[in-house]
Amino acid sequence: MKFKLAYNTFFVALFFTFTLSAQYNQTNGDGMEITSYRPFEEVTDYANFSECTATTAGAQNVCFTGKLQAFFNENLKMPKDSISQNFNGKVYFKFFTDTKGELESTEMYSRPETKFIEEKIDLILKKLPALKVVQLKDTAVSTGYVLYAKFNPGERIRLKVIDIKVSKENLKEEEEIAEDNVPFFIVEDVPIFPGCEDMDKSSQKSCFQNKLGKHIVKNFRYPEEAEELGMRGRVNIMFVIDKDGSVKNIKTRGPHPLFELEGRRIFAKLPRMTPGKVKGKPVRVPFSIPLTFKLN
Repeated sequence: MKFKLAYNTFFVALFFTFTLSAQYNQTNGDGMEITSYRPFEEVTDYANFSECTATTAGAQNVCFTGKLQAFFNENLKMPKDSISQNFNGKVYFKFFTDTKGELESTEMYSRPETKFIEEKIDLILKKLPALKVVQLKDTAVSTGYVLYAKFNPGERIRLKVIDIKVSKENLKEEEEIAEDNVPFFIVEDVPIFPGCEDMDKSSQKSCFQNKLGKHIVKNFRYPEEAEELGMRGRVNIMFVIDKDGSVKNIKTRGPHPLFELEGRRIFAKLPRMTPGKVKGKPVRVPFSIPLTFKLN
């Protein structure tokens, strides 16, 4: 199946409330190795089970995943006739907890053949006990979890947390950082993409856009399972070129985690730039770029 990637590039000052940074590598579609991005190492301020009192990121990861998986296996059994319903055993879903650690909402990445199991997952999530929230600067944060579930008849359910999104929209520190951003279209000296250094100042903006477009095309690959399912969609990628020229705060919003992870993988591979400047001083420059995944 052929596919193409459409990208429209525009630049705006944009503050998004979910904090994430990721690197990603697609594997053979087994499901439990979808991504090399380790959300529990990138995000440490997420809500957790009250019994999980370890202090290291690795131990917190093991405890959270183990507790959640045990909860699912205690409350949800794989229907024996699932194979006859053309169910491949793979389900993506997400749930959000509020600032009190209580379930706020759930969302399934629905397909017709998984409808029967999605309804059961939703019911199980509604039984989830309140989680222990993290206080950041005296402000409780809400947490979103994106999960992949693998079901096999007669076997225990396997879960993998593939993304964690922590909302910090009320934190003063984040607001101050956002105010420090200078939009690409008004910054005096735009960030310089490697290879554009020797161009005159008037051409560096278009050179940046051309180089970025080539980077996207060179590094893009359609997520294997998304291609198999005929999925398409648009993902907004937000990131900042910081004062040292590094690419930071890569954030995504899209219709499916496979597309979001692919978008973050591409932009995590961006090289260090020459930072943008105002009156000769480096500044943070935010970007927002929509990527449209299409199949022919």
